[in-house]
Amino acid sequence: MMETKSRYEVIADLEQKKRDCIIGKDSLDNRLRNQEKELRQLNREVKDKEEEIEDFKESMKKERETFELLIQSIDESLSRFFVPSL
Repeated sequence: MMETKSRYEVIADLEQKKRDCIIGKDSLDNRLRNQEKELRQLNREVKDKEEEIEDFKESMKKERETFELLIQSIDESLSRFFVPSL
């Protein structure tokens, strides 16, 4: 058996659909703003990471020198153990 709607129910359904469409249309600007805000945040994170990488590159030079000095020091300590006995 097919259910039939009264004229008032059809009008109420259509008005509800219209309200939903209006709300959907009005939310488009907010959705766009949220996406732009998210993009700005991601760009800031990328910029921060690029700066972090540059800082690390600069510190690498000093760290390499420090490791080299430590290696030399260890080599010198090791060489003391291998002094030929007379």
